[in-house]
This record gives sequence, C-alpha cells and structure tokens, in this order.
Amino acid sequence: MPDVHLFAPPAQLNDATRHYVASLAGALAELGRPLTHTPDLADIPPRADVLTLECKSAARLGLHRPRARLWQWLQGLYPEEARWQFDSRLREFAWNRLEAWTLRRSQGALMVSQAMQQHYAAKYPGLRLDSAVMPCVNATLAPDAFHVPGKYTRPAFVYAGGLQRWQCMDATLAAFAAIQARLPEATLTLLTADREQACARVRQLGTPATTIAYVPAAELPRALAAFKYGFMLREDHVVNRVATPTKVSSYMAAGVIPVMTRAAQDFAQRLAPTAPIVWLDGLDAAHIQQRVLAQEACALDAATVLTAYRAAFERYLDHAAYRPVLRDFFLRTGLAAA
Repeated sequence: MPDVHLFAPPAQLNDATRHYVASLAGALAELGRPLTHTPDLADIPPRADVLTLECKSAARLGLHRPRARLWQWLQGLYPEEARWQFDSRLREFAWNRLEAWTLRRSQGALMVSQAMQQHYAAKYPGLRLDSAVMPCVNATLAPDAFHVPGKYTRPAFVYAGGLQRWQCMDATLAAFAAIQARLPEATLTLLTADREQACARVRQLGTPATTIAYVPAAELPRALAAFKYGFMLREDHVVNRVATPTKVSSYMAAGVIPVMTRAAQDFAQRLAPTAPIVWLDGLDAAHIQQRVLAQEACALDAATVLTAYRAAFERYLDHAAYRPVLRDFFLRTGLAAA
C-alpha cells in the first residue's frame, strides 16, 4: 500500500507537534501505511492520501491536488484565534471560508478534545465529518523527576512556554507576586525563548524572586524536575475551551503540580479526579494565592504524587492508549490496512 503523505512546512513540525505526529505515524504503520513527511506539494501524487496539520495547507492541497484524499489534524480554532488575537473580522472571515471548505472535503479529522468536537458540531450542524479525539501531549512520565530531594517542601514555581496573549503572562506574574507576599521563600522561573519580552514584563510589574532562562526542548523534562508548581492560566474563551495545552502534560510528567484555570474543558473534566492539582476559578491574584496556600498546607510525598499522576497518564494522557482509537479512525475513514 502507498505511503500517507504528511503535507506540512518544516516549521509546523515543532516541539509541540512532533509527539502527536509520531503517535499518528505509529498507528498508520500498524496498518501498513507509513507516514512520509512531504513538505513540497510538487512531490505529492495527484491521488495521494494526505494528512495536514492546519487548514491553510489543507486548502493548498485542495486547490492543487483536488483528487487527493485529505485527513486533517485540527490543533486549534483558526478563525476564532484570528479574531481574538488580531481583533480582525476580515481575518476571521477568511479563515472561516478556508475552514468550512477544507472540512467539507476531508475524509476525517483528528481533534484534541471532546470540546472541539462539540464546537464543530454546533458550528457546522450539517457537516458529516468523522473524527477521533486525542489530547495534545508532548511528554512521558519520568518517575525519577518526582524524587528530587526537597521537591515538595519548597514553593518553587515555573512557567514554561511562550508569551502569546492567551498565555496570560501578566496574570501569572501578578499571581506569583501575591503568593510571594505570603510565602517569602517562593521563587518563580520563566523558561521561555522570549527572554527579552519576559524581562520587560518582569521589570514593568516588579515581580520579585523571578528568574528568566531558556532550555532546549530536549532538556525541558530535566529542568522541570526542580520545581513543585507550574502555572497554566487561561481566560474563559472558546479558543481555550477546546484546547489541551501541552505544558500540562510536560508539568505532570516531571511531577510538577499544575496551577491552572478550568478554561480547558476536557482537562477540567478528565483530570478532575487527579490530586494534587491546584484548580482555579479565575485569574484574580488573591484567589490564586488562596488556592496555592491551601495546597501548601497539605503535606505531600513523591510516591503519592507519582501514583496519582501515573493514573492520569494511563487513563488520559498516554498516547499509547489511543493507538486502537487511531487505528479504528483511519480504517473507517478509508485508510485500508495493507
């Protein structure tokens, strides 16, 4: 059987996507359909089976390879993101047209949450699109990271990621300042490639006890092992409701306790049985301080946290558990086994 082509510019295969794509490739390999990265449209045969990672690539494929069969991985809501980030109705309109067109010609779609499935079902009630759900995860459990000496006895906080608007960096810094006022020994480390911007925000807000650094993706698990808490704050917006941010799995894989809002609906539901997690009902700094102080009053040991997080990975965050789901999805949408 012929390969399935992954039509994606090299930049789309970044640290946040490689793990997910590798899981898709593993499921396809079991069907005898290897996934081959083909970044140049000219190298894709006219009747190929093709997977894309965003709808702009899907639209290009539809225009230039109309007889190709298309599967999409939908990582986010591009029209809604365009309106939110750029406050542009024109961008939103253009993305909506692309999205609707590419979804109608797709064999199937891989989505990151049940909330995303519900979003598309409500947005396009007449669309009959088969889909499968697998959350965004980019880490595997590292038991040794839970046993770093002193890990759960000192309030060391970390934020790992970019500084885009939806990352709520100002709210993160304000929350930490409130926490540090009650826990003078608390520290915050920002692990980000946007170091200049991070330094500017820290200077402007006067956030105490903050360190700014960058580590390559390959070194992130080891770096995270030093921390007790990890921030993941999000506003209640449709873009965030359907998301499953990878930093949550990165934190939990290293034994870092997420301090996170309930905006990501699937996380709020599927991780609800997991403790410890510091769940937040909003972005108010005093509220976040209160929830963190309540957690600080609870003694923790590495073995207990490891047991809880291992169960969360086995139940929800381990991509290996989704292999049968992916195989069934590809089979019923037309990717026959070899």
